[in-house]
Amino acid sequence: MLLDEKVINTLQKMGLTYYGSKAYAALVAIGPSSPGEVAREAEVPRSKIYEVLKRLEEEGWVSVERGRPMKYKPRRPKDAIDERKAILYSDIEYAASELSSIYDRQMDKESPRVWLIRGMDNISSRMVDMMDRARHDILLLGALYSPGEIGRIRKEMERARKRGVRVRIITRPRIALKEGELDLLGALSGAASEIRLYKTPFIKFVVIDGREILIMFSKVTDDVPDVENAIAMWTPNHEVASLMQSNFNLMWEVASIRPQS
Repeated sequence: MLLDEKVINTLQKMGLTYYGSKAYAALVAIGPSSPGEVAREAEVPRSKIYEVLKRLEEEGWVSVERGRPMKYKPRRPKDAIDERKAILYSDIEYAASELSSIYDRQMDKESPRVWLIRGMDNISSRMVDMMDRARHDILLLGALYSPGEIGRIRKEMERARKRGVRVRIITRPRIALKEGELDLLGALSGAASEIRLYKTPFIKFVVIDGREILIMFSKVTDDVPDVENAIAMWTPNHEVASLMQSNFNLMWEVASIRPQS
């Protein structure tokens, strides 16, 4: 009897042996049969057929009709297979849960890779490097900029937009610096895809593709940030970056929309 090899292979994936798969498929095709008939139709050695059928009975694939001769009857395939699927899915869920738990515990042990960066030149250079790697999104949140850095990051944002990167900024219209007022809206307009206004704190988050993030801080006195002595932390941690991306998107919805020229 010619048996469908794909069916045989699938039955084996559900836990049946090669001979067991052939014996069960043969029984489904020919109906209740004696061990000798099954061995002949399934091409299973007669020396093994009783052992094969016994295992099929124990695992619930067939039942035995006592008599002379003794015959084996296949269980309805849909019922037998659905039962195996339920067991398999349960085992898969258990394995996924256990392995995820182990993985999460291991990840918690890892030291996060965080770099501290000092000085505006070094911070600006890192921002440019980050933007150069952007493939989908560049997000900037906050009101901490220096006049010297804006020219550098404008150029990089414009290059990114030509590659199809979406550049979004949430910031204040302007900030006061020691050197005087800096018009952020005017300085950044045209470089970003969109700018929205919000009374952000004197910090700056730069998130690239939800996979790396730079956070910049400075001392603030009387609403004037000390930009030149700013420091920043950078990490290529996907989890941290994606969480900040989610927060950015929430703020984006409540920030004031300012049409760009």
